Amino acid sequence: MSALFSIEGHDLASELQTAQREGRRLVVFFELPDCPKCLKMKRQVFSSPRVEKQFGRHYRAVRIDLASTASIIDTQGKQTPVQEMAQQLHIFGAPAFAFFSDDGSLEYRHMGSLTQADDFLRLGRFVLNAAYEQQPFSDYRHTSVHH
Repeated sequence: MSALFSIEGHDLASELQTAQREGRRLVVFFELPDCPKCLKMKRQVFSSPRVEKQFGRHYRAVRIDLASTASIIDTQGKQTPVQEMAQQLHIFGAPAFAFFSDDGSLEYRHMGSLTQADDFLRLGRFVLNAAYEQQPFSDYRHTSVHH
């Protein structure tokens, strides 16, 4: 597996602080062990050196296994079961991405796979530029220019 999303998110409060120190934002990839679309994204998108460099420049990327029965520390520093945190974020399947603002609140949630590197990079820019305030990602994805 590539370095992008290779960190398991056990302590999201600590990951959030690390992201801030690095001048980046926190994004969590919610996956399931036998999820074909999750595996496809890992192979085709996260392993791309271009994605790793461009996305990684702006985001500290960690992953959480939705099938885990463990508790994690959420972005507010509270110990929470993985399933409960996913429900609070309205994440009901995988793959899913939760982008957090500096205060640890959910900034944007994306459900579903993006198996093309360019689409995944567009998602990163969409959140970084707060384009979600103007339009849904499905529109942005088809109108945004290549960077």
